[in-house]
Amino acid sequence: MIDDLIIGTTANFFSCQKPINAAVVERLFTSLRSGSRKPSTNLFRHVREAHDGSVISAICFSHERAAGFLTAEKMAFDRVHGFLLIVERASHIAIFKSGLELPTTFKGRHLARANPGSVEAAIATAEAIFEKVRVKSTSQSKQGVRAKTVEANNLEEAMPLASANGFFAQGYSVARADGFFSATPGTGRIAKRSDKGDAAIAIEWAAEVMDQLEAGGATNARFIRNFARRLGLDALPPDTTPITFALDTPQLSELLLAETPLIRLVRKDPTTGNFTQLTVAEVEDILAAIGEVFPVRPGRPDFRIKRGARNIGTIRMTKTRIALRALNMPQVVGIEVEHTEFPVGDDEDRKAFVRYLDRENLFTILFTDPTIAYLEGEVFRNEAMQDGGANFLRHLLPSLLLGSATSEKGEFEIGQEQFGEGSVFRQIADEIAVGDDVLICDDLGDEWADFIGLNTQSRPPSVSFYHGKHGTLTLGASAFHVSVSQAQKNLGRLTLAADAMEAKYQGWAGNYTSGSGVATEICKIIRGGEIVEIRQKIDEIRWAPDAVRHVYIVTSSLSKQAVQDAFTEIASGGRPSAHFVQLFWLLTNYYSACAEMGAVGFVVCQP
Repeated sequence: MIDDLIIGTTANFFSCQKPINAAVVERLFTSLRSGSRKPSTNLFRHVREAHDGSVISAICFSHERAAGFLTAEKMAFDRVHGFLLIVERASHIAIFKSGLELPTTFKGRHLARANPGSVEAAIATAEAIFEKVRVKSTSQSKQGVRAKTVEANNLEEAMPLASANGFFAQGYSVARADGFFSATPGTGRIAKRSDKGDAAIAIEWAAEVMDQLEAGGATNARFIRNFARRLGLDALPPDTTPITFALDTPQLSELLLAETPLIRLVRKDPTTGNFTQLTVAEVEDILAAIGEVFPVRPGRPDFRIKRGARNIGTIRMTKTRIALRALNMPQVVGIEVEHTEFPVGDDEDRKAFVRYLDRENLFTILFTDPTIAYLEGEVFRNEAMQDGGANFLRHLLPSLLLGSATSEKGEFEIGQEQFGEGSVFRQIADEIAVGDDVLICDDLGDEWADFIGLNTQSRPPSVSFYHGKHGTLTLGASAFHVSVSQAQKNLGRLTLAADAMEAKYQGWAGNYTSGSGVATEICKIIRGGEIVEIRQKIDEIRWAPDAVRHVYIVTSSLSKQAVQDAFTEIASGGRPSAHFVQLFWLLTNYYSACAEMGAVGFVVCQP
């Protein structure tokens, strides 16, 4: 047994993809030593020894590691000790480690990710009280809340869940009668809070967890069911296919541009063969170039990623994952990824950029089934969306007037005092926002919305942002991207913060000048009195404890009945169009983003 090892009850759990024998472990240990700089003699070494129904292997030695804060030319190294402990039991494997990394070849050949559902079943049991959860948005938008971590003694009682279905749980901590646990289902990392102890305690704990993983089953925790749920690719219907692809540029930005980056981008000089690190500006240019949402089209055997008429990449679906096979964009040609723990050019596990994106699953895919998304290497179904569209439709407010809309703002001429007849702007001012006793046109310049409305007469009072758009009727998302993006990026402005208002008051004092430069006589303050009165009402509503906040996208390009008909067809077994799927996810995440900011999002559209 391992007598000198003192460790905690924290490990990564995997399914065994290919059986491990003594020869495999011997090769692994040899690889670990040969890949380390100046390894010492082994402090201990055990190869596949039996222990109470489990099989254990372990190795420990010291080696030199480059000081991360000094240049490679300085040749400064710290001596560190590392260990690896492998526990095999039935079809699962637990890995305890520190200071040593498993080679990619070993992981790819022998380890598969533990079933996330089984991890949840083992940790998120019915009696579990959630104290911390880390969630990530299912949205591909960069404007809304992309990820967040929340903590409380009991999150089920303390956390607002109105927007939970727009997120999936990346990790969580729970309290149970048998202790405190944390889990990251996507990576199989599980920990039990405890003092460090001898290896036997950790091995016995790992065996208990692996027995629970073997048992599987569905999680019974009511709280976790509020979020998007995991399922396997093999469970997808055969006619459910990808329609959009987006790289996880926010996560890449964190990895590359954090104060202490975990990875770097490098390029090989064809003349010297030396690697050089890309500058921050070059990294930012690459992230900007790959930050689009790309359409996906069927192909054989791979699906094609498109930019306009060009094929810029391919993805392939298997029963276990979706692989990014190629990404043919000039900005990433010849770019490779290294870990920053090694000096530039010394990472033997260096990967081509596209291979790194594929291995780390840094992309999102949406499907023809509007309830399904592929995020971080897993398939999620938003169970809250399976209600025939009832909740979605509650956010669509029909307006007969929009059926007669002919433009967004109308034509402009010098001296005119109102927006053009039949324009969406005119309908907002005269009818849609008629309940607001204060209404200001905030269009153009540093705009927060096309119109900002206050209802100070009602109880509770309200603040409303209106975003007007005109277009032909469609069930596609393209007509909404600009208005949704504008709405989401200005959600934080709904508080009407005092330090941001002075510039607004100055801008609202004049008349409206069109984007083409026509100076009109349209007052930016549509109603509500003089600036001094507007200022007083905003000050009052800012601190009103019961104030409610609304965001409206007002558009003539959507019909509520057409959306309802699409949901009816889906409920009867029909397949939605790719355009409708994109619309569904775009607006659902818009509603969730509003809820995250304590607001309610609506779309005012044709009946």
